[in-house]
Amino acid sequence: MKPLRYGTLLITLIFLSSSLLAKQVQDTDEGWHSHRPMLELQEKIEEKQESKKNALKTLDKLLSPFEDMTEYALANNLSEMKKGYKDIETLEDSGLLAQSVNNGASKKISQDIESLESYINKENYSKAALLSIKLFKTIVNNYAYSEYVVNQIHIENLDGMGFEILSLLSKDSIDYIQIQSIINEAKKEWMFLRDNMKDENSIDSFDLLFKALFHATLKHDDKMLKILASMDLALVDVIEKQFQ
Repeated sequence: MKPLRYGTLLITLIFLSSSLLAKQVQDTDEGWHSHRPMLELQEKIEEKQESKKNALKTLDKLLSPFEDMTEYALANNLSEMKKGYKDIETLEDSGLLAQSVNNGASKKISQDIESLESYINKENYSKAALLSIKLFKTIVNNYAYSEYVVNQIHIENLDGMGFEILSLLSKDSIDYIQIQSIINEAKKEWMFLRDNMKDENSIDSFDLLFKALFHATLKHDDKMLKILASMDLALVDVIEKQFQ
């Protein structure tokens, strides 16, 4: 009878061991499921960060040639303007521009790019500068992926204010009413950003900048406006780093 008892005992031990292993696997599986919501949340966060990164990168590719063109036109640098226009043509031919703006904006952008070439050929620096910054702002306000970079859209519009004021100041006849309107619109962009900022120095700097812009426009002080518009471009670079 001993062999039978040992056999029975062995079978019993094997059965118990199998049961314990099964329980361990089941516990581990339940643990994985308990962490699944956290893993999914982490994946969503990473996806959102990647989308933001790609949206910023694409926006920079779209805007850089037009920002450069505005600077070349303000400096009356014809040779760089012609080179810059080739960069704009390359961008347009790549299809990236048409794919990255909302429906309806692409056609208008293409028409304005053609007009820009005409201004360059005629060496009309003021009109080239104004049209370049118009194209810049059209892209910003019709960017297809703006939902991922909301703060950056406000920042780019603040940047646009400085370039647009400088472009208007380059004309023989300065339209101060238009400049006032540009400042009013840009201040709305600033108020969106202001609520999300913690750096008191940056907040105070921009608040004072807008007060000075309003005052200089009222006084028709074109020299002060030029200084303040350039200051705007410098301050934008400072606050942009706070949102990266």
